[in-house]
Amino acid sequence: MKAVIMAGGFGTRIQPLTNSLPKPMIPVAGRPMMEHIVARLARSGTTDIVVLLYYMPEVVQNYFGDGSDFGVRITYAIPDGDLGTAGAVKFAEAWLDETFIVISGDLVTDFDIETILRAHRQSREMVTITLTSVPNPLQFGVVVTDRNNRIVKFLEKPGWGEVFSDTINTGIYVLEPEVFQHIPENTNFDFSKDLFPLLMKRQISIYGFNSFGYWRDVGNPDSYRECLQEFFAGDYTLDIPLEAHQTPSATIWAHPTAQYHAILYEGKVCIGEGTVVGSQAKLTNCIIGDHCVIESGAELEDCIVWNECHVSAGAQLHNVVLCDRVKVGRDVHINRGAIVAENVCIEDRVEVEKDITIWPDKHIEEAAIVSTNVIWGDKFKATVFESGSIRGFTNIQISADFAAKIGAAMASFLPRNSTIIMSRDYHKASRMIKRSFLGGVLSAGVNVIDMRLNPAPVNRFKLENNEMLAGGVHFQQCSDNIDETIMTFYDAAGNVLDSAAEKAIERLFFREKFRKAAQDEVGDIYDESGLPINYLGTFLQTINCEAISAARFKIVLDLSFGATINVFPEILGRLGCEVIVLNAYENPVHLARSTKELGEAIDDVRSIVQATSADLGFVLFPDGQHFIMVGNKGNVRADHQLMLFALQLLYENSCLKRKICRAYIPVSAPSVLDEKISAHVKVTRGKFVGLQNSTLGDTDLVAYHDGFFAFREFSSAFDGMYSIAKILELLATVGKPASDIFEAIPQYAFKHVSIQCPSELKGLIMRKMSEDAITQEASFVDGIKVFFAGSSIHMIPDQNHPAVHLYCEHQDEDAVAELLKTYTDKIKTWIDQEH
Repeated sequence: MKAVIMAGGFGTRIQPLTNSLPKPMIPVAGRPMMEHIVARLARSGTTDIVVLLYYMPEVVQNYFGDGSDFGVRITYAIPDGDLGTAGAVKFAEAWLDETFIVISGDLVTDFDIETILRAHRQSREMVTITLTSVPNPLQFGVVVTDRNNRIVKFLEKPGWGEVFSDTINTGIYVLEPEVFQHIPENTNFDFSKDLFPLLMKRQISIYGFNSFGYWRDVGNPDSYRECLQEFFAGDYTLDIPLEAHQTPSATIWAHPTAQYHAILYEGKVCIGEGTVVGSQAKLTNCIIGDHCVIESGAELEDCIVWNECHVSAGAQLHNVVLCDRVKVGRDVHINRGAIVAENVCIEDRVEVEKDITIWPDKHIEEAAIVSTNVIWGDKFKATVFESGSIRGFTNIQISADFAAKIGAAMASFLPRNSTIIMSRDYHKASRMIKRSFLGGVLSAGVNVIDMRLNPAPVNRFKLENNEMLAGGVHFQQCSDNIDETIMTFYDAAGNVLDSAAEKAIERLFFREKFRKAAQDEVGDIYDESGLPINYLGTFLQTINCEAISAARFKIVLDLSFGATINVFPEILGRLGCEVIVLNAYENPVHLARSTKELGEAIDDVRSIVQATSADLGFVLFPDGQHFIMVGNKGNVRADHQLMLFALQLLYENSCLKRKICRAYIPVSAPSVLDEKISAHVKVTRGKFVGLQNSTLGDTDLVAYHDGFFAFREFSSAFDGMYSIAKILELLATVGKPASDIFEAIPQYAFKHVSIQCPSELKGLIMRKMSEDAITQEASFVDGIKVFFAGSSIHMIPDQNHPAVHLYCEHQDEDAVAELLKTYTDKIKTWIDQEH
């Protein structure tokens, strides 16, 4: 017997419990939810399990391995994109050549799997859907069967006026391999919305088996908490691999290594490996994870405590979830309904009110009263900003009320009656957040020039060229996760907001010390939608239109459905280029592309370049700030390759015109061209965090990783549109195809990796790296760059996340891999030593 476990969801609705682990790995009675499912399948005679993964796949793979420790064989399948439930199972078709059961990894159930399988075999149908009855069917798919238990009607998530049954689809299916004939490949295809209606339309019977027992879809924090409450109440049983110890008032499951005294225990209590519970601690219906400390005098009732938590004496916790590594101080009171995410430190005498959620990595100061959810700020950054931007899940972290408050905070930081500029992409979530932000700005007496739909480079250009503006903000959906919104803030000169301004705004935000404008002092709105005339005019005046037009370039351009669709085609038309344009229309769903989708887009551009003998191809990202290039021979050029291409092209143009240019690039960039181009291109390597236009002097080109360029004759802002036009101009000037420019770059090898590193250990790792490099030549301009004969290794901590980056350069690919492994192992060893 084979099974498929669906374990790929992001778990967005159950955040912050899924901050660092996928939903199937959330613990239930000391074991991941999915482990209970695996154990139940194993007992039913299932021998082979295919686990479908997507979000944080390594967490599941590292825990379950090949399945041998759990009595099964596990195969992992990881689709490149969202294929829907049925589409994802279709992806695993090669492993499913016999009857198989499909079940979610984030269910809690005590259904008898063998009974479900037996019912399917007796039905002789291709599909069996497991059904059950629930008191409130509104959030599920309601199902009606005939007297022969064949399904005659579905209704997905009805309103009460539409409800015709309390019998719902549990998402547990038994299928025959023939079902794959009805599921298209590489297509988003859902069981309930697509496959089952299709089968009914084709008059293929679907058997419905009504199973009795406990079933709960753990979809949000309340459902998770209720699931455990129902376990405490005896509504169902869980397989707990520990011997139960009975006292007059409690049933206790405790690991042999746990230390506890059961005098004050009531109800059901689970105590994990290595956990120490003080003699006078009172536990009532609690599940305590591994390696925790519950001090004597603490009282916990109806609580779920994950691993490595510390609850101090006098603390009182009622119906609370503590995730991993939470520290609760003395005499802390946490009231019913609270969720405390991982790595939170709550100091002594704190009062946390009812139904509060504290997100990861927060530090709650002594004696504080927490009356609202704590989402922003943490012990490492102490700010809502990340390098001038605020990024978070739409309507969760970045909600309408949050946007209004941060807007009021920014406006309160600025002078009264000053003016800022705002722009956005076309996604309705960006529009909603921008409007909320705008309301906050106006309420503090600051005016707004609303550019509406416009790319970020246009916003920054207008700031650079208008002395009357005090700053700007751009709103867009994240290009790698459509569930997230990014708000990027600029100062009056068009720079990304510096850390001093960030901290000032953040202080106003947290203290809610907003300036309140009188009714006649509320800010005004000035509508300047559409492309600003001075942007287009300056663009065309600055670029050498005649040279580009004379070259008669043929280019392929993928606009990625971004805000540039209304801007760039017009510009290229005026430059006399023959352009094959792809994805130049609004499509909110595709503003974010998965790695697979981006790869497919690049392949499309490459194939068209080769088929039409085009000169170049470009994939311009939705924000309009950066791009990937495809050369005339079909070679994809991105990141460091594109940076070197720009430097080599600038060098050849400078040689031709006998002038000297200046370029500013990151310390981590390859150095293979430095000596060759030094006579005509003066290269400066420096920091990009906090970089100000005023410090760049007479720099001509600012180039960064991932195709970010600023040609400062036009603007200091990263502008993919102008950069593409400038590349065409430089190619026209030197009279060479892109392939010749690339071939002029000496042979080199370059790689980049990220290594997870706790934020509190970044300083130590820097010190270790410095000590390790004591006998070598090294640069400390940005991170630590160590030079060897013909090679270098550069380590730089991530500004916003618990990670460090390693960049390695050499002439030989194997040597790069070896040096990178050496330093990766060193850093991991340094981290492990501290743990």
